[in-house]
Amino acid sequence: MKKIVLIDNNKLTYGLYEEKILRAEQSRAEQSRAERLPWIDVLKGTGIILVVLGHIFTNKTIYNWLYSFHMPLFFFAAGLVYKKKPVMEDIKRRIQTIVIPYFSFGFLVLIYWQIVERRFRTSDISFVDSLRGLISGQYEYLAFNVHLWFLPCFFMTVVMFNVMVNIGNNRTGYVISVVLSIFYAIIPLPGMLWGINWIAKYIGFYALGVGLSEIIKKEITYKKLLWIGTATILMGLNFFLAYNRLITGIMWFVTATVGVIGVALISLSINENKILQYLGRNSLVTLCVHGPIYRVILKIISIPFHVSTDTLRENFLLSGVTVVITLIICSVIYEIIDRITPWMIGKQKYRNR
Repeated sequence: MKKIVLIDNNKLTYGLYEEKILRAEQSRAEQSRAERLPWIDVLKGTGIILVVLGHIFTNKTIYNWLYSFHMPLFFFAAGLVYKKKPVMEDIKRRIQTIVIPYFSFGFLVLIYWQIVERRFRTSDISFVDSLRGLISGQYEYLAFNVHLWFLPCFFMTVVMFNVMVNIGNNRTGYVISVVLSIFYAIIPLPGMLWGINWIAKYIGFYALGVGLSEIIKKEITYKKLLWIGTATILMGLNFFLAYNRLITGIMWFVTATVGVIGVALISLSINENKILQYLGRNSLVTLCVHGPIYRVILKIISIPFHVSTDTLRENFLLSGVTVVITLIICSVIYEIIDRITPWMIGKQKYRNR
């Protein structure tokens, strides 16, 4: 007796379409990995460690040093991989990779803050004010997760630079970025929607990354000793400037640039490191969630020591332990999101399997 097999053409067509999309995504992912320079991930990995350390360890000297360059470092790193795109295409891509993660993590942390953490912390900021802060992207109203300020500012900065390049060319972007930086050094702007006031503060470092991307070579092993020596001098100079509080006005740009170039040269010297590369790839998730995580960890660690979390944060060893645990938990969260809801971190629905 013969079996009659019925084929649903609609399901067959959809299945073929789905497979075609999956293969296209896999191809793009493989191409992206092939083009990715390992030392830039090392740079971002180093940067996110310094960011988390700066938020946990409260020693004033280390605080001034880290804050003199650690955020400009990420604008610089982004500039290193900049490629000119049509304005609307670039905006669409930036919405996917920056805006969607911003609101996704923002709403999740806001709900956590309202239900859990707000009950254990003194805060006058209401849920409505926090929601307004999330929508407006204004630093002053992001107390529930203040570290999110970076993403709206980053979005506006990279989009604006690409618009300038499309209107003119790379040189146009460089010139306007320098002018804006000088303007900010002289006349700091008040808080504005989506960190518009901080574009002038950081766009110069993005332009610096774009400009140096053509100069820095992929093959750097023969220059390793030169990079290490130069980096040592620059980081020493950066620490000296920060220690002497030369971190305001035009001197902030000088101190930050010295630190950024110093860390970049260290990353070039390392070139490949699996741990730093991994931390660099998931730095977006770490940036978005490390705040509430380290606050919980600090509270747990403080209990057996019978000290306040403020006292604990003054201890370098315990702060370092907190940094490590925080990064591990952030990495676990990254892996879960990457597998279940990759769209939250700017990835397509179909993962490489």
